Amino acid sequence: MLNDLQPLKNGSLKEQVFHTLREAIFTGVLQPGEPLREARLSRQLQVSQSTIREALIQLEHLGLVTRVPNKHTLVTHLSREDVAERLVVRLRLEELASVEAARRADEAFFTELDDHLGHMARAWDARDDFACGFADLEFPRRIWKQAHNRTLYDMLNQLTVPLFAFVSMKRRAERPGGTLVQAHQEILQSLRAADEAAIRQALERHLDVFKSIPASLLA
Repeated sequence: MLNDLQPLKNGSLKEQVFHTLREAIFTGVLQPGEPLREARLSRQLQVSQSTIREALIQLEHLGLVTRVPNKHTLVTHLSREDVAERLVVRLRLEELASVEAARRADEAFFTELDDHLGHMARAWDARDDFACGFADLEFPRRIWKQAHNRTLYDMLNQLTVPLFAFVSMKRRAERPGGTLVQAHQEILQSLRAADEAAIRQALERHLDVFKSIPASLLA
């Protein structure tokens, strides 16, 4: 809820607003479909409306909010059909990015992913929902980046970020068994093997979690 947001402290105000609202979306403080009114946010966070507007534009570029000029801004609210369509496109594009990343990978890249899984495990054990959600998103981002295709990276980022926000809310509500690390290890192993069929199978299994987003979070 908007009432849970606190005034900002020192630093770049635009970036602070952006990070504050992004975290509020990922942790479910701001729910799908919730209106984001610039005047109210300005009062709560004690910054100018122009600063709020700039941060909302950043969030829109990530697909986390939907802005209708001169009308309203809402936290992105996806329908079941929206999720299904995004998953189909994401699987195809992510397979393309992952295969190319595996082709370009060296041991330093795999070490980086291993280190990231360690960070993810610590966030999970600490029950830090935002850190878990961000680590969950950052893992595939590192793979997409390794493909060295900026257009592909940007497309996957915009398709995927809203989905991760929904899954973070689901994880916070349900706290499933197992760990995030287990869900990513198979992808890492398939990349090490540079096996296209194994990469696709690992991605398909991993994306199954997005198919079980509760109806209460969907439009």
